[in-house]
Amino acid sequence: MVTRSTQYVPLQGDIIRIDLGPPRGHEQKGYRPYICLSNELISRYANIAIFAPISTTNRSYPLYIALRDSITEGIVMLDQLVTIDYNARNTTYVETVSEELLDELLETVKVIFQKD
Repeated sequence: MVTRSTQYVPLQGDIIRIDLGPPRGHEQKGYRPYICLSNELISRYANIAIFAPISTTNRSYPLYIALRDSITEGIVMLDQLVTIDYNARNTTYVETVSEELLDELLETVKVIFQKD
C-alpha cells in the first residue's frame, strides 16, 4: 500500500485502488479502482489528481469505455470524474494502461467539457 511517506505521484493512465469513504447518491463506493486522467503537472504541484472510477457493472453508455489488455477488468466511467488528494488516503498502485487506451479515454472525456 502506498502511503503519504512514500510520496507516490500518479501519472496519466495509472490505475490505483482507493477508498473515497461513504458515497452520496449515485457515487461509486468502497475500495475500488480509479484511473488517473490528469497530467503530471497537477499531481506534482497540487498533490491532487483527477480520476475516473472503474466499475464491473455491465452497462452500455457513450461515456463508459471498456478496459482491455489490462489486469483490471471493467469499464471506465468517464461521467463520474473525481478530484482526489491521493496522499491523504491509502492508495495502492495497480497498473498503467496502454497509450492507445489512454488516448481513447482522454479523447472521449472531452465531450464533458465542450460547449453545447
